[in-house]
Amino acid sequence: MSDIFTLIDNYKELLDEKDRLKDATTENNKALEDARKELAQAMIDAESPKVSRNGFLYSLQDKTRYSKIGGCDEEAFFATLEENGLGDIIKRTVNAQTLQGAMAAAAEENDGELPEEYEDYINVYQYYDVQKRRETNKAAKNAKKGA
Repeated sequence: MSDIFTLIDNYKELLDEKDRLKDATTENNKALEDARKELAQAMIDAESPKVSRNGFLYSLQDKTRYSKIGGCDEEAFFATLEENGLGDIIKRTVNAQTLQGAMAAAAEENDGELPEEYEDYINVYQYYDVQKRRETNKAAKNAKKGA
């Protein structure tokens, strides 16, 4: 049993580290964006579009990004792209979580088996996962009863 406790402790440490790294990455990306803006403005102000430092060349670049406006009418957006010869850039996708839920429901309605019509398109694999949640007195009592 102590082996399981050691494995649980290691698993929890890895989950905590994953959360810490996610938060750290978010903070780092924000700091990088702020530093990039500040450096770009300093290079513009100094009229120095290229600066060499410690073996690296930093050059100012004027870039333009384009992205779809959130909440716009997607059907009209796709139709506009198609009408202007850009239909080939449209990729049909299905959200992974949505697909998971839909296939789970389809399997449940088919005695736990995925219906045949999906066999050529859906990969089914089973694995064991470990859920982590904060222990309550009730959860501890139930766990002890099951042990």
